[in-house]
Amino acid sequence: MRIHRLLTFLLPALLLGSIAPDTVRGQSVELDEGTFRLSVNGNEVGTESFSIRRSGAGDGAQVIATAEIRWDGAEERLELRPALQAQGSQMAVSAYQVKISGDRDEEIYVTLGDRRFHTKVISARGEQEREYRAQPGTILLDTGIAHQLYFLRSLLDAGEATFPVIVPREGRQVSLTLTADGRETIRIGGIEVEARRFTVRGGEQDRTVWFDNQGRVLQVDDRAAGYRAVREELPG
Repeated sequence: MRIHRLLTFLLPALLLGSIAPDTVRGQSVELDEGTFRLSVNGNEVGTESFSIRRSGAGDGAQVIATAEIRWDGAEERLELRPALQAQGSQMAVSAYQVKISGDRDEEIYVTLGDRRFHTKVISARGEQEREYRAQPGTILLDTGIAHQLYFLRSLLDAGEATFPVIVPREGRQVSLTLTADGRETIRIGGIEVEARRFTVRGGEQDRTVWFDNQGRVLQVDDRAAGYRAVREELPG
């Protein structure tokens, strides 16, 4: 899978200091890895291949989530390469970048400073910078990226939880609520499996997300946008 090559390319830009890519690969633990099939209004538009790995444990843990997303939609064709760094037992976001190419080129960087998240957007329009308050429990969920919902994992047993979210591609910070909807049988890779169903609400957007018992994302539905992401096969 090209995820390891992507990891090697993106880690330096995520300000990981002395942690070299070879060290991350050699001493890390795989939390999740796979591919989502992406569709809009029932029409397949692309894939999202991702890897989530952890090195260390407890408060010293570091999680790196990377992906390669190919989007061939009716309005535009894009390739996205997001990479997210989170730290500690609660997997608090500390750095992020996404490179977008295809019908438009754009780079977005997010870094954690002194109680602020600093963002920089580089595009054909020039450079734009913005700051967001680093509220406790802030989670980063970028537009059209399914695997990042894994970072809701620590909230799943609460039944209902409200948390701050940064959405870099939309340039905003919002408050979302996660609500447990019980269990439901869905089909992944031709196999029926019982999954934990949740609703993520905020503003005008409602997403339904199905997780397995280990908090790994199996399926995402955004009915308002017609968007669906379904794993090609069950996690190993």
